[in-house]
Amino acid sequence: MTLQPPRRSPDNEQRLIVLACLDKLGPCTELQLLQFLTERDTMNYFDMMFSLNDLCAGGQAVRTKKRAGYLYELTDAGREALSLFGSRVPGSIKKLLKDSAEEWKRRFRQEMQYQHAIRQTERGEYDLTLTAVEQEMDMLQLRFTLPARDLARRMAEKWPQKAAEIYETVIRLLSEEDE
Repeated sequence: MTLQPPRRSPDNEQRLIVLACLDKLGPCTELQLLQFLTERDTMNYFDMMFSLNDLCAGGQAVRTKKRAGYLYELTDAGREALSLFGSRVPGSIKKLLKDSAEEWKRRFRQEMQYQHAIRQTERGEYDLTLTAVEQEMDMLQLRFTLPARDLARRMAEKWPQKAAEIYETVIRLLSEEDE
């Protein structure tokens, strides 16, 4: 059995795939788009970035600097290109987008809304910063110095599910009038 190199789709097909993803997933960062595309071995990082750059240069997509990196989204020209040539997007990609776009969009919104950062200090401790963002504004930011990376990671994983409850508790406790 001879090993075959991975199939490389034509550049036009790659650009159409990226357009279709931006259309169905909505605005997303390069990391979010990469996660989606690599989950099913649809496209690698380099092909995705070449496609994104070509689409931005051609006016079919736009790149905007945001706090979480660059956000890519479809333009009217991109929607028009997709309406004209969307039939060339492979059926497997269309099915993948149809079946999973809503779940991925929810995940992307949550990633943008509940952010975390972990960094090791010079003393060997771990700084964990948890941020809840609403419309590009920090609504709540908590910073912890922790003894172990594993603890910081566990807390960061729970943050999206617990952020609203923590916010409500802090507001309630700090706004209570003294007796």
